[in-house]
Amino acid sequence: MTDLLSHALLVLSNLLLVPVIVLLMGFSALVVMHAGGLAAESWERARHGGAWRTMVRRLKDDPAATPAPGELPEDAGAGGRAAMPGLVGDALRELRRAPASLDKVLDDLELDAERRLSRLQLGLRLGPMLGLAGTLIPLGPALDGLAEGDLQALASQLVVAFATPVLGLLIGGGCFAMRNVRRRWYAQDISDVDFVARRMVRA
Repeated sequence: MTDLLSHALLVLSNLLLVPVIVLLMGFSALVVMHAGGLAAESWERARHGGAWRTMVRRLKDDPAATPAPGELPEDAGAGGRAAMPGLVGDALRELRRAPASLDKVLDDLELDAERRLSRLQLGLRLGPMLGLAGTLIPLGPALDGLAEGDLQALASQLVVAFATPVLGLLIGGGCFAMRNVRRRWYAQDISDVDFVARRMVRA
């Protein structure tokens, strides 16, 4: 009975190996895509965010100041959307449409930031878990191969067992780094929108 259960567990774990590897490859592709998106957003912030940061500093230095007509990047015409860093553009457009809905716009802004970060959080949590699963699952067949003297099966299973945790750790580390960068960006965006919006409402 014990041998039957052991064999059933071994078969079940072997069936899980392919989905684990597929998920690891899928998360690896997502990490590459997110890295490209992070680089693009970083470039847009460096290229177009200067006017926004200058205005925020001016308003911070002068408690009585308000945004001047045309000073907001979204007032610059068709290119306004691209000129706003991160989540700021959508939030300010909502505020200009409905100035009294400041609290709602800020809540939606926080939810949007959390939604974007949750994708990276998923990779951060699942990447190392899948890597560990990819390490443990092949050990059963590897031990069977060792017991039967099949060194080729042992070597092939150990290759999988050593490769999957590396991939899982790279996924987790990449997601962790990108999440921290984006979290810092979005926290600053929310703070700046709150600050500028209250000046706009006051004006």
